[in-house]
Amino acid sequence: MPDLPRVSVINLGCPKNRVDAEIIMAALVQAGFEIVGDSADAQAVIVNTCAFLEDAIEESAQVIEEQQKRRRYGELDKLFVTGCLPQREPREIMGRFPWVDAFIGLDAIPEIPALLKENSGPGQVLVSPVPSWNPGREFPRLLSTPEHYAYLRLTEGCSNLCSYCTIPMIRGPLRLRETADILAEAGDLTALGVKEVILIAQDTAAHPQLKKILQELERIDVLREDVLREDVLRVRWIRLLYAHPAHLTEEIIERMAANPKVLNYIDMPVQHLADSVLERMNRKVSRKRIEALVHKARSLDPEFAIRTTVIVGFPGETEQEFEELLEGLEELKFTHLGIFTYSQEEGTDAAGMEDQIPWEVTEKRAHKLIALAEKIQSEEVQRLAGTQQSAVIDYLSKDGAVGRLWSDAPEIDRIVKIQGKGIEAGMIGNVKITGGEHDTLFARWIKSI
Repeated sequence: MPDLPRVSVINLGCPKNRVDAEIIMAALVQAGFEIVGDSADAQAVIVNTCAFLEDAIEESAQVIEEQQKRRRYGELDKLFVTGCLPQREPREIMGRFPWVDAFIGLDAIPEIPALLKENSGPGQVLVSPVPSWNPGREFPRLLSTPEHYAYLRLTEGCSNLCSYCTIPMIRGPLRLRETADILAEAGDLTALGVKEVILIAQDTAAHPQLKKILQELERIDVLREDVLREDVLRVRWIRLLYAHPAHLTEEIIERMAANPKVLNYIDMPVQHLADSVLERMNRKVSRKRIEALVHKARSLDPEFAIRTTVIVGFPGETEQEFEELLEGLEELKFTHLGIFTYSQEEGTDAAGMEDQIPWEVTEKRAHKLIALAEKIQSEEVQRLAGTQQSAVIDYLSKDGAVGRLWSDAPEIDRIVKIQGKGIEAGMIGNVKITGGEHDTLFARWIKSI
């Protein structure tokens, strides 16, 4: 058998894409391939793409173009493109990237190792029109996160049909993972020494067994007693991302607050706070309902951390509707606020709506939201200064340790730069906040906990 090529997997996009990339890498290792981190050292490259928005498509296209040049001039033996872009635009990208060997949709991900061993030339397309991909524990993962945290996917696809969103077209309708399978994989992560398990999906709150999953995860340290050892790090934190407010319930929030392992942190994308805009977005939720969820969380814990995202410039957004959004955000004071300008995505209902907002109006409104987010963030830094908080160390740098507070998710929220002795990556401990600026806090290490 000829030597197998060294393979590099370039992953783009969200944590859900990261899980797919980890499945791909594990399958390659099982098939005898060597994974290399630097694509310059690889003989074959797999680009796992994002195509949620036009900006993401262009980012994916730039990466593919760079690798296509290498393929064209003989620096690569194979170039595969997988993930959301071929799933969304299989025929369009074929013409744009003639040196790509295979465009692989979600359902064909398990075929990647065999395809890499074939001698076929460029231009293969393996894309199902409506994907059924819903990998569970039967698909091992090669974790690409730091050893102390990992993502755990609850569902695949989405059936919410928000009028601006391409996800149902790309990833297909909602498919649930069995609760027992989710818990078994949680046990696998425990056995690997993962300290922070981060629950993800297109909409985690759409899983009808979410309350039970959170309740069962209280026992996460005993889910794999057969392999646990004294030197294995135990799961300390469970974090919940991507919970649609139309499906999130007070009972879920109560379950979170009652479970010492589940952080009082939730990512709840509201997208807007004017009922008229929420209706045009087909969000199936009202401002009153959103406020009730926020108030419930804060009644259980005044420091309950809530991340949200909003879209500015949605078709037909009036000045009054924008002011409702601005006023509502100032009142609710979300801990973390992500701001997106509306993107007119082909194939969505919103793309065909009348009264598309001129870019200069959208941009002006976005700047107002950014100013508000910076003001709230500054107030939060002042509130935290001098307090003790629990934090995790993500990595060490030449200037000290870099980590996150319990109220910050990796890659999307703040970081904290920590000074102290005896600190190692993966530690969870108490820190004293000494100050901060923008999205960076400064702290002094007190002790591990």
